[in-house]
Amino acid sequence: MRLRTLAIAAMVFSAPAVAQEFKRTVLQRTDVPMSAPHETVVGTAEIIPGGTTGRHTHPGVEMMVAVEGDMDAFIEGQEPVHLKVGDSIIIPHGKVHEVRNVGVTPSKVVATWMVEKGKPMATPAP
Repeated sequence: MRLRTLAIAAMVFSAPAVAQEFKRTVLQRTDVPMSAPHETVVGTAEIIPGGTTGRHTHPGVEMMVAVEGDMDAFIEGQEPVHLKVGDSIIIPHGKVHEVRNVGVTPSKVVATWMVEKGKPMATPAP
């Protein structure tokens, strides 16, 4: 069942090359009434040791806080940021980025995405 869930998440949210490395789970979704046509999506993202999210973008802003593990965030045009439990980061709208698990245990973030409604949550980037 877990492998099936990972495969579905990979098809929806990330490039097939990272299917076993990364899983995103949507926990809640709601419209943003003062900012139509946007919605707020709350979820988690988990990365296996040595794994990556792959380079991608979102049609809006992503705010995340690390809740497990050690990871490095690479945001195009910025210096890499190391995240450990309790650290947070904001990724600007449309910025190409990637998060890599640099630890020996799984890493996990809780994220909030403020995105354009009806667009894919993530788009792979070269």
